[in-house]
Amino acid sequence: MAIQVRDGAASTVLSTVDRILAESDFSPELEKIELGDWAAIKVYIDDTEVSSTITPPFMEAFLVLQRQVYQLAALAKSGVADIGQLGEIDRHELQINIIVQGGSSEYLAKLELPLTALLKRMVGKMSGKQAATVIVCLAALAAGTWSFCAWLDQTKNIKIEELKSRDHVEALHALQFSTEEQTKLFEKIIDLLGNQGDVGKRAVDALQQANQALLKAASTNVKTKINNVEISKHEANLLRTQTRKWAATKIIVEPMQVVDINTSDHFNLQVVLMEPETGAQHRITFKDNLFSGADRHKLFDALESRNPLWVELAVKEIEGELRVVQLLRTREPPSDLIGENDP
Repeated sequence: MAIQVRDGAASTVLSTVDRILAESDFSPELEKIELGDWAAIKVYIDDTEVSSTITPPFMEAFLVLQRQVYQLAALAKSGVADIGQLGEIDRHELQINIIVQGGSSEYLAKLELPLTALLKRMVGKMSGKQAATVIVCLAALAAGTWSFCAWLDQTKNIKIEELKSRDHVEALHALQFSTEEQTKLFEKIIDLLGNQGDVGKRAVDALQQANQALLKAASTNVKTKINNVEISKHEANLLRTQTRKWAATKIIVEPMQVVDINTSDHFNLQVVLMEPETGAQHRITFKDNLFSGADRHKLFDALESRNPLWVELAVKEIEGELRVVQLLRTREPPSDLIGENDP
């Protein structure tokens, strides 16, 4: 008999996780989680000019959501959050369907089937209890009104800590979305999710990135409802206020995983780099002089081994987000890190 999750309420999640933990490690029920229609992200825009269509900002947000699901599945399947590890069948089964309804613009991103498909790809890669807990927690956190309210207030509190502008801080203090109980439940379930191994930790980051994408899309409309939570353009922009403004290109040195190298066009050499901690991928150009000598060997060795490679990157802020724009060269690890893992 499958474990049925009747709704996305926090109390239901906690009781379901209790049942999951009470099962034996090899219980077949852990592979048959039934979520139901409630597992969906709901967006409503009160704007007759965009009736029955998906606006470009929300199309972009849903693509971010899809990418997070793919990367989670790739991590569960191969140990690396590289979408290239997924086959055509994987992508089809993990695909999120967006239903557009009339009136104004109402979008429904259905998560039941892709999260069920994600569960299947976790089986054998992590314990049944961990896999089932990840799916139940992630579904509720992504679809719940209570969880989105708590996430908005968590984001607000982070901004208050980081920002120096008195006006911005006062404006943020005036915002209130969640109750104290919702915040405590949100933190408890986030902790539950994050404690389920690497996939659980990656799922927390996936939720963060998906919500940030939805918030960015909401900042383009006068008013938007996300999971029945109304947020104005002003509120969304306040919550997206950047703590640093980089007008010029900056040079940083970071460890990255090399996911793909495309050298078919010598006038547009490209590499796909992935941040090891978040799984975020960057498709960028690189200097043609990198494709020779030691740098060439390091890049292809890193591609084959999937081990992080220290690289020098040119980055800049584009539309409030930090973007990698060019790979400049490979670097040796900082001297204080060399040998720190040696016996």
